Amino acid sequence: MSEDFLETEKKSRLIVLDMMRLYEQFKCEILIEAPGVRTEADMNIVESLLKDRDLIAGTKTNERPKKAKSSLRIQDPVKKAESTKKRKIDEFVPKPLVQKKKLDKPAVVLFGGHDMRTYDNMAFHHASFHTHVIPVFIWSREEQGQWGIRGATEVVLKDAIKNLSDTLHHYDLKLVCRSAKESSKELEQICREAGASAVYFNKEHLPESTERFKAYKNILTSIGVDLMECQSSLLYDPSKLLLSSGFNGGHWGTLMPFLKACQKQLGHPRRPTSREKTETLLNNIKGPSEWPYSEDIEELGIVTIKGRDRWDLPILKRFPMSENYAELNLKKFFSSGFYGYERDRSRADIEMSTSMLSVHLRIGTLSPNVLYYKVEDSDLDYQERKTFSRRLFWRDLSYFHLFYFPSMRNKSIRQHYDETEWVQGAEEKKRFDAWKKGQTGFPLVDAGMRELYTTGWMTQSVRMVCASFLTEFLRVNWVKGAEWFHYTLVDADSAINPMMWQNAGRSGIDQWNFVMSPVAASQDGTGSYTKKWVPELSKLSKPYLHKPWETPAEILFHADVELGVTYPFPIISNLVSERNRSVENVLTMRRNNQQFNDIKGYDLISLPNGDKTVVFTKKEYRINREGNVIKLPSKQSKSSGRGRRGRGRARR
Repeated sequence: MSEDFLETEKKSRLIVLDMMRLYEQFKCEILIEAPGVRTEADMNIVESLLKDRDLIAGTKTNERPKKAKSSLRIQDPVKKAESTKKRKIDEFVPKPLVQKKKLDKPAVVLFGGHDMRTYDNMAFHHASFHTHVIPVFIWSREEQGQWGIRGATEVVLKDAIKNLSDTLHHYDLKLVCRSAKESSKELEQICREAGASAVYFNKEHLPESTERFKAYKNILTSIGVDLMECQSSLLYDPSKLLLSSGFNGGHWGTLMPFLKACQKQLGHPRRPTSREKTETLLNNIKGPSEWPYSEDIEELGIVTIKGRDRWDLPILKRFPMSENYAELNLKKFFSSGFYGYERDRSRADIEMSTSMLSVHLRIGTLSPNVLYYKVEDSDLDYQERKTFSRRLFWRDLSYFHLFYFPSMRNKSIRQHYDETEWVQGAEEKKRFDAWKKGQTGFPLVDAGMRELYTTGWMTQSVRMVCASFLTEFLRVNWVKGAEWFHYTLVDADSAINPMMWQNAGRSGIDQWNFVMSPVAASQDGTGSYTKKWVPELSKLSKPYLHKPWETPAEILFHADVELGVTYPFPIISNLVSERNRSVENVLTMRRNNQQFNDIKGYDLISLPNGDKTVVFTKKEYRINREGNVIKLPSKQSKSSGRGRRGRGRARR
């Protein structure tokens, strides 16, 4: 409490005293943080409050509170943090969310494509207070839409459903599966069949799911069933956070202002339940005496691949989806890759350079809170784990962007950037098709795109190379790249994916302050990654591997490489001229939209509440009122990109 609050208003002081007495009444220990007690005067205020508290409670005026009985404890936050770090993960003990009389009736717990687990699943835990629990999964392809679960993500979701069903079966529970055109009507039917009094679900934080759960609430309210919203898929609920416009230690909507606002407004993420608690819960939960009808998982209409082209098999081999596999993946990374992450995270040729946990986070076989505290409770100092620690905040940030800009998956957040000229017609098709198939003639890009199509995965650093190549050099609209990634990625996330692509396409909140080279290939220092996915170049040595067009004819001959036959010529002949054309197209668009340009040359965007805010704009795009690029002083120019590496990296 500030000194003004404590001393200038008698009423405020009495409020504090009432709070202190209430704590005492319920045997709660009062803790005063050391930073709040900085001087002797501060300590006098604390002591006088204790004295007044005891006087009001009936202590005689000439008696001082006995220190032995005082519940006041002053603790240094540094020591507190150290003790917290050594402590085991606290158990989160949920309390009933509905009236006690309703607990005697069954509860439906609704699983979705974002929370396929029992461990640290808040909806599942809250539902456990009911006498009987009915786990339910409803699949509606019609409700998925363009940006729902499709393609490679369907493959891993289906595997996760099967494994969740097996887990529940082990505890004499059943996952009731249904397919439907309108999931709200199917949910209503299940509630009627089961006589349920409440439905519990974990918020998905997508525009489509928000509308879907509005329909759920309307239809369930009409039959007297409570719909109870829980939070398990993100660290924070983006709808509960406020960011003021302008520059606040960073531009609006960038990581650091977001991270600080989360901690200030919403506190630290909750600690997850213990695995022991979940095990006890599963052993105690009872299903109904008669289960509602359930469809076979194979009949739900989720992707089924038959015949010779079983493209799902490499995906399933690389990403088996269950809570157990998520835990094994977590342990493996923290025993090997975690300690070298700061050094190796950009390397595609080093095993476990990244955690590959984003797939489990996407489907929900892993709780973000578990991962967060696994990092926080590690023995690495903050500087040694800083980058990895921020990955989950990047993930939450993407959902914050989507909450504010629900159309960001196919429309520019910087609306005027939709007027940018991109390559068109037959040339666009030629370039985009070559990029999708890994036939661009640029080996690192081709390696990444082939790995993606085969396994549904590539590391974040290679994703950035491929995205930058499509937008900056091939000059293909970022929306097409976002659509392809959404279909082919196993961890396709309709918040993270468009955030990354918007920033790569320069139209997002935090446009990339760099261009990823398609030929420098620092992501493949040994060359083993490119050789694995572009085997026709496997005999080329490192100096020539990523630039085969510069390789002497004799070396190509001995490596069995014939450009244009065994491996394509580069899809574009001049990287510099293509990049210059890309920059000029952005400048032309900005000159035609001076109303979105502030006096310093930064872009302005409109927030949903009507406010305008400045957003980071790369210096080569900053223009004055005459449309000329602003020339920064040399000193400022050198420092303008400081601290801006790694934009949009929400993957792990």
